Amino acid sequence: MTQADTLYRAIGGLKKELAENRPLVAFASSVANAAEPDSVVVVHNVCHVEEDWIAAIERGLVFIGKALEEDRQFIRSNGDVQPIEKVRHISKESVVHLSRHSDLITREPKEDIIPDKLYTVERLSDYTVYENRFLYLLLTRIKDFVGYRQEAIARAFRTYRGEYTAKKRVITGTRRFTYEFTFVDEQEDAPSNSADEACQKCLSRMEKIQQSVAFFLRTPIMTEVARVDKIKNKITKTNVLRMDKNFKETVALYEFLLAYGRDGYSVERVETKLAPVPEAAAKELALPPVLAAFLVYEHGLGLGAYLQEEFEKEEAFRAEQAQKALVEAIRDLKKRIEETGEGMEQYMLLLEERNAALERDSKLLAEARAEIETLHGNIEALQAEQEVLKSEIEELNAANDKLREDMERAAEEHKQKLEELRREAEAAEAAHAEEVAKIRRENREEIARVTAEFEAKVREETAKIAEKGKETERVRQELVAARKELASSMHECEVLGARLTAFRKEHGLLTDADDFTTEAGFNALEHEFEVLGKLVREEWTNVKKILKKEFYGSIRATVHKKKGVKSSEYKKLSAESQARRPRAVPEERQETQPQPAAEQENTDASEEEGDIGKVD
Repeated sequence: MTQADTLYRAIGGLKKELAENRPLVAFASSVANAAEPDSVVVVHNVCHVEEDWIAAIERGLVFIGKALEEDRQFIRSNGDVQPIEKVRHISKESVVHLSRHSDLITREPKEDIIPDKLYTVERLSDYTVYENRFLYLLLTRIKDFVGYRQEAIARAFRTYRGEYTAKKRVITGTRRFTYEFTFVDEQEDAPSNSADEACQKCLSRMEKIQQSVAFFLRTPIMTEVARVDKIKNKITKTNVLRMDKNFKETVALYEFLLAYGRDGYSVERVETKLAPVPEAAAKELALPPVLAAFLVYEHGLGLGAYLQEEFEKEEAFRAEQAQKALVEAIRDLKKRIEETGEGMEQYMLLLEERNAALERDSKLLAEARAEIETLHGNIEALQAEQEVLKSEIEELNAANDKLREDMERAAEEHKQKLEELRREAEAAEAAHAEEVAKIRRENREEIARVTAEFEAKVREETAKIAEKGKETERVRQELVAARKELASSMHECEVLGARLTAFRKEHGLLTDADDFTTEAGFNALEHEFEVLGKLVREEWTNVKKILKKEFYGSIRATVHKKKGVKSSEYKKLSAESQARRPRAVPEERQETQPQPAAEQENTDASEEEGDIGKVD
């Protein structure tokens, strides 16, 4: 709880206690309505932020993230001649170097050429390329650009100054009260001004920008770039910075920040003066001097112990009154039991049964609400899982494409390597022919192995993608079923709530908490009425069909019992049946226009009534 919340609650409690003492309320009103004027002056700042630079940076951060995802790097090669025992990998450079330095072969070859030393190349990934260093420069520029303006706007936004001046003189029949009161409150870190929502939203957007910049600077690429030499203000537009879409947008953002020469915001000083103070505010501002006068009276006369004793007596009196009210309620309960003519045990059993029924209804409602909450949680979980599955599918597709590209690149590299080795072998000495043939065989085996591994990997990834697709479809079907079940549960809850309200009304269990005079209470009651009305209409339609069928069945039974004798009741029934029979419709119209469902039902009923008149 903030300091403002605590003070607001304290003022509310003070006003509640004062409301119980009419003389004190009248005196406070006299102080508030005194002829001498009082004034309130409040000064605060309204910040007008130009959102063009915020929008430009937010848009540029998207392309910065995409540029970092490109994972740009270059391969740094380190070559060295090492003893053959330490060599783990042979490359093209090793063969070329050996062909030019035959002195490394100190033993006479018999079957295979085995040199004593061999040239090896170590390739290392280096992320400190110029483009990544430019991204680091841009991120630091955004951090400084936004931080300076964010700090200035926040400081102006939270600056507050309040002044209050009052000089009052109140004279009643037995009291003369005079006071002068002045204070000035200046704050530089006041709570957020809710009246300036536009500035608050801009500050939130700036905070999100700073968080994004901090996140990008903590990535492994930027962490490595931060340890090398930085780029100065002037940049060189490489082919990547000019042609790549993502880096092209980052360059545009950098140039925008360099050319931006304005502050990007303005501060308006707003002064609000209340003279005279509105009546509601004046009554609240009259409470502090009244309270201060009482504190002077208490401490000046040393009445602390006496007032504490009186306070305890008042609390004891209130507790006694509450106990009497409880006894009176018990007496009324006994009187109602005597009026019912049943024993106390039977009456208590009835109350227990009623309470049990209410508890069961409440439990059903609680379970229904819990089930609804669970379904909501399941739906959200399923949606989140669906998003995760979509992202996994996208990652698998990207990995599949990358593997295909790697295979094509590896195949091309192996093809080029074989061609180069063939040309080098023709130009080399005849003694190297066997070694060249061996290298060719190894390359062919390497190509076959890489191809087999790639095909196996492609099959595995394809199977995973198909499995993820099936899982997504199953999740979607479960989501549809959960939504249907949620709609059915909500309808059942509404019917149960309406029935519970009707039951409580029928048995006189409504309490003061069931206030239907408010707009919310009346709307809830009206909604329950509509739900019960819909239920009654649906059930009444079924009941009408049953009653109609039983009515015509009883009529037929009556007529068949008196077959051959046309009584006056029969004739009267036949005449009424003829009168209710619909007029004849032209045959062509009957063929071209089908009857609605309701008219078809009435026609069937009329035919049944007509059959009664045809019985002899």
